[in-house]
Amino acid sequence: MIYSFDGDAEEIIGKARTGILPIFKKQPGFVAYGVMVRRDQLISISAWNSEGDAKAADEVARQWVSENLEMSVVNSFIGDYEWLVFAE
Repeated sequence: MIYSFDGDAEEIIGKARTGILPIFKKQPGFVAYGVMVRRDQLISISAWNSEGDAKAADEVARQWVSENLEMSVVNSFIGDYEWLVFAE
């Protein structure tokens, strides 16, 4: 998901790490989660075992963000990774 925000990026990143990450880890099919920031946009990237797991997580994330952060959704994308490699 891509969000726009005003305010301190480090504060938002910290809230995401301590708030949504533990929730994601408890969701079925969780594989990975990361956050990138570019100027006034935050990009939330996650990997799930299935599209259904990803859609469920998307709803959880939207709810958590609306209750805990001052950000607006700019764009959302759910799709299959053509490939994803983790370091060994």
